[in-house]
Amino acid sequence: MKLKIGTLNCQNNDENRNNCHNHAQILAHHILEQKYDILGTQELTMKFTRAVDHYLKEYDFYGDYQYGRGIIGRYFPIIKSFNQGNHIITPLPVAETRTRVLPWLRYHWKDFWRAFKKKSIARRIMTRIELDMPRERIYVFNTHLDYYTPALQKRQLAYVLKKIKKYYRYGSIVLMGDFNLETKDDIFADFIQELELLGIVRVPVFDKTNHAKYREKTSIDHIFIPKKWKILECGTLNMEDLSYLTDHKAVYVEVLTD
Repeated sequence: MKLKIGTLNCQNNDENRNNCHNHAQILAHHILEQKYDILGTQELTMKFTRAVDHYLKEYDFYGDYQYGRGIIGRYFPIIKSFNQGNHIITPLPVAETRTRVLPWLRYHWKDFWRAFKKKSIARRIMTRIELDMPRERIYVFNTHLDYYTPALQKRQLAYVLKKIKKYYRYGSIVLMGDFNLETKDDIFADFIQELELLGIVRVPVFDKTNHAKYREKTSIDHIFIPKKWKILECGTLNMEDLSYLTDHKAVYVEVLTD
């Protein structure tokens, strides 16, 4: 079976929150044009998600929001405006979905204070879906890690690895997201090695994927797939048409699963 898998940070900014219908049409066109079978998104707010969903009749959106859909997530105006999800968008049959909260509180006062000044204190989540495919069961994980505190990033990676170890024996694993880490970062390099021991490998894309102002950065958006799958094509996409919508590049891979 041939699959096209992608990951894209859609940027939770004023433009997307206030001009969401115009931007939603642009994003939906990108998804339809690229013909993704599985797309993991980050930073899609509730209002923006509903707007994109309007244009994607053949696709379904899976995943909750960082502050949920309850009283806090729905009825507090400030939170409601910024409440974002890590949605997995797919036309494929989904048997189950679950969203988990990653570790997000700092243990040390200095870490907390520095993160507070950098506005990086927020709940981080991971969405999981189970695809009930004819020949194999596929578990897809989509996440978005903290961008500032290495000790917290390390705990978040440990949590992600723990959840993957729970499911990898029962089916194939796909992991994607904005990790805010490069392959040269020690904690991420260790994480990659741990996944390789489970037969899960990083798709070899090293192009810069985040904002141009971070000129020294390479890829911080990553996709992992089973080692047994054959990679037909992979890379980043030209995002000129989506430049007002996101400051990231989409990462994609086309694979044969058997």
